[in-house]
Amino acid sequence: MKGSDQITVREMLHRAARWFPKNEAAVDAEVRLSYSELLARVQSCAGMYHKFGVRKGDRVALLLYPSAVHTVALFGAIELGALPVALHVREAVATLAAIVRKISPRILVYDAALEPTAQKLLQQCKEITWAVRARSAVTPQLVDGFAPDCEIPRDLDRFTLEVEPMPVYENDPVVIVLSSGTTNIPKGIVHTNRTFMESARGGQYFWNGIRPSDCVINPLSTSFIGWYNLSLPFFNVGAKNVFLEQWDPLRFMDLIERERVTHAILVPTQWRLLFKTGVEGRSFQSLRCAGFAGEVMDQATLQRIRQLICPNVINVYGTTETGSCSAGTVLFAEEMTPERLASVGKPLLNADIRIIRPGGTAEDVLPPGESGEIIIRGPSVAHLVWDDPAVARRIFEGKDPWWHSGDYGHLDDEGYLYIEGRVDDMIISGGINILPSRVEDALLKHPDVAECAVIGVPDPEWGQRVKAFVVSKRQDLTADELDNFLRQSEELSPYQRPRAYEFVTDLPRTSTGKVSRRALREAEAKRNE
Repeated sequence: MKGSDQITVREMLHRAARWFPKNEAAVDAEVRLSYSELLARVQSCAGMYHKFGVRKGDRVALLLYPSAVHTVALFGAIELGALPVALHVREAVATLAAIVRKISPRILVYDAALEPTAQKLLQQCKEITWAVRARSAVTPQLVDGFAPDCEIPRDLDRFTLEVEPMPVYENDPVVIVLSSGTTNIPKGIVHTNRTFMESARGGQYFWNGIRPSDCVINPLSTSFIGWYNLSLPFFNVGAKNVFLEQWDPLRFMDLIERERVTHAILVPTQWRLLFKTGVEGRSFQSLRCAGFAGEVMDQATLQRIRQLICPNVINVYGTTETGSCSAGTVLFAEEMTPERLASVGKPLLNADIRIIRPGGTAEDVLPPGESGEIIIRGPSVAHLVWDDPAVARRIFEGKDPWWHSGDYGHLDDEGYLYIEGRVDDMIISGGINILPSRVEDALLKHPDVAECAVIGVPDPEWGQRVKAFVVSKRQDLTADELDNFLRQSEELSPYQRPRAYEFVTDLPRTSTGKVSRRALREAEAKRNE
């Protein structure tokens, strides 16, 4: 097939602009772009990149908030066949610098609100030869000091795309997405046009259908796969994407009302914050589907969503490596019974799931009810890791790859998936497996435990013993009180109860905000050296 005949992300935007030119495409606090306007700005941005030497296969680093200007910068790179890489705006400079050195981008596009971070990156990373400043709703009015090579959207009118971009093909890389895993430096997961277009189409399945008149609100960080999972299906049909630059429950509700949002998804913590802020007097009549992902939902919050927000609630499980919309799971509203609330559902469109013996291959399948590692196969699963083929061989198995998730879980007799934790978080004490999540769930039922995390620490007799790190709501909470509470609750077997407690003011987290047991293990190991 010729490049122009391929189903690609670049052609997706051109097709939407051709058939739905007047439909609103990208909306934020300051900008409203129709599909024809978005494409025009994207091509101007591509012209700017090309003048600065960007060619097919080059990387473009984006340090931007969710916004229309980010959408322009992203698709501008895709227009040339270059690979955009969205950096996490809250990441430490040292980690960002390590990522930049690994991906070697030609250009850094950054929000002026992040000027200090951008300047440090430019000083430390000589791989970047050009800097482009962007302005959004969160940008300060005055930015002093550093003079970038260009500023967008202000300077876009100066550029035109004077060359015909190189052809792109379905199996060409299109985006590098940084994994939020537990390693110190996030992996660069390489998605192709094929895997992303499968996600764009697969979104139709779990959203129960999307039409050009629909609208999604996207408050997710641009560096997360969730940003693509939300936006691509709606761009693909010519629908409206509304971007929330920073999470704010009040603005989120304002936008749902004002923009007539039809689809919205949050993590359970954000839904709880929404209710804490107060939803009285608000209208959510435009919503046809609400969703959650990333955490287990509690029954009380689910009921409030159903009663006060939208009766059609779904739960989605997916990851950076799977592309999510056509490789992962979904639990639809009609399946979400109280006894199945902890499940993340069944495979998405054309996907498949197996539970295997930890450390085994795709052939080491375990029967329903038995816990093991979750592996996933589907048309949106990636198969490359940027500049790290050894890691790719370890986590992707086979030509039509099974992705080894590192998640620990089981399937019930009806095929519903339950996630129990991480394989590498498993504690083995006296030859018996102990899931940290079960111990944490029991501890969190104590009224004075705000947060907790459980890890295994070395023990000369048992191999490992259970240690709990606890963030307390009161200063005088003691280890004896917690141990007595667990004894009386009888939720844990004696071997599962913590043998040591440490009270802390906070817990280490990954870039996605999840508690990092790995960081706790590493700190504990250093302490005992």
